[in-house]
Amino acid sequence: MANEFRAPNKDVVQKVWQEFGLNEQRVKESVEALKKWLAMQPHLPEESGSLHEARLERWLIRCKNSMERTKQSIDLYYTLKSLAPDLMCGWNPRSKWFQDTVQKFCFFPMPELTPEGDRVIIARYINNDSTNFVPDDLNKICLMTTEVRMCEEYCFTDILIFDIENYTLGHASKVKFTTVKKIEVGLMKAFNTRLKAFHIINAPSCAEVLIAIIKSVFSSKLSSRIYVHGKDLTNFTKQVPQMCLPDYLGGTGGSFQENWNLWLKKLDSYHDWFLQHENFKSDESKRQGGDFNFGDLFGFEGSFRKLNVD
Repeated sequence: MANEFRAPNKDVVQKVWQEFGLNEQRVKESVEALKKWLAMQPHLPEESGSLHEARLERWLIRCKNSMERTKQSIDLYYTLKSLAPDLMCGWNPRSKWFQDTVQKFCFFPMPELTPEGDRVIIARYINNDSTNFVPDDLNKICLMTTEVRMCEEYCFTDILIFDIENYTLGHASKVKFTTVKKIEVGLMKAFNTRLKAFHIINAPSCAEVLIAIIKSVFSSKLSSRIYVHGKDLTNFTKQVPQMCLPDYLGGTGGSFQENWNLWLKKLDSYHDWFLQHENFKSDESKRQGGDFNFGDLFGFEGSFRKLNVD
């Protein structure tokens, strides 16, 4: 039986705070400082409420209590919503594209943290049907899940498990460098995901190009944390606790489908919030500062105004 994803207990919160030199008072002061900074940025939207403050706190944690990095990440997040709507907008869990995609692909956190306080994330091609396969829709599922985690999560780092057993030539023909680069920018820069390990499992031979693209997109530091496994998962299962794996991978964390169904309910519970929050994006006409080459982020030519975190 799978468990529901739930808010962290006080012990987990305290351990994470301690890791980054934080306590309740410092967190409160930092969140207030971020709110004041946001209010002084003419190009950034005005948000309020406890959920907004919770997300600012998670951003601070994900950025290791660095105010500068947190500001850069937040700025980029709102900027992408304005300039990359194909990636950051249209997040409606009751829409047709969503309902179609979640029958073919999943991306969800397992409910139990590892003993070290890390979160295991399962990404999987559910079947080998590449009909009407839209890579950007997979990216949106990943980012919607990350957005919810920004509201509720507390952990040290992520352990990403990408099961590509059902990846086919049909999928391969549609996945491009820019597809993978977009999700890297969204996850690793806008949300500042901290990745402890990236396990690619059940890799078929037709996925060689995909794996090469993934490694080329990630920094050398993160590329060193990518581990590719074929059908033999002996070494893989030694590296991830059983309680954090679904039963089809030899774990005790409940069935894959139960876990995915529970997470889909979680995403649906954010339906109204997703639609409302889509309006919170940058207004680039009000941004102060010069231009910079947006190709540094997405790997193609383009210009963009410089992110100003002062």
